[in-house]
Amino acid sequence: MSENDAQAEAEAMLTQLAATIALLPQELPEGEEPAPEGTIALPVVEQDGTSYVPVFTSRESLAAAGADPDHAVEVALVQLAAGWPSDELWLAVDPASENALTLPPDVVRALPGFVGAGPNGTL
Repeated sequence: MSENDAQAEAEAMLTQLAATIALLPQELPEGEEPAPEGTIALPVVEQDGTSYVPVFTSRESLAAAGADPDHAVEVALVQLAAGWPSDELWLAVDPASENALTLPPDVVRALPGFVGAGPNGTL
């Protein structure tokens, strides 16, 4: 595969990902307060010194990771990316699957541009 083909394939994958409605786990550790109404709590997991926000592209992939699909919210990935809160957080897509994908913060923030979204993630 040529470099141009690889780049085109990567851009197509990011465009498809940016247009995805993802499931974001919202299970609270015992004793923790829920997020205020109208807001979403970003679950963060740490592995090898890197912090990740896990999102899932299906109820099945969420359940396979050991989370409860009934305690998840649907979020447009483009909107999540538009408000990405930190240069320290990576995005982990379907982290328990063979098709797992991790994206660094700069790529996450670039996702809205792949689908022509504005700065707040709206099309």
